Amino acid sequence: MGGVTKTPATTHLFNTNDNAKKTDRKRVQLFHHIVAKLLYLVRRTWQDIQTAVAFLCTRARSPDEDDYKKLVRVIQYIRDTQHMTLTIEPKPNNDPMCWVNISYAINPDMKSHTGIFMSIGKGVM
Repeated sequence: MGGVTKTPATTHLFNTNDNAKKTDRKRVQLFHHIVAKLLYLVRRTWQDIQTAVAFLCTRARSPDEDDYKKLVRVIQYIRDTQHMTLTIEPKPNNDPMCWVNISYAINPDMKSHTGIFMSIGKGVM
């Protein structure tokens, strides 16, 4: 990819191609290994990749070439934004705020996606 990757996923993140070429066993293991590492990053530092990683988790059992390209995009995004820092500062009144989102039955197998963000001022956890 040339240039800077501005988002961890494109608009076709949730699109799957039933005719896409399946990856070999060694690449499937690598895909699963990297997605597991990304799950750690999502919980600790890189919350903005959460949606892409959640989708990649649903594809970890049998990823195809399209899924591998989506994984590469997330990694490229991390490389291009590694200079950005997570900043969390409390508000004077310390009232926490929470946002919860769910997309119900959006996958072909009727699985859903959920997410939650919490803030005590500047930045989210």
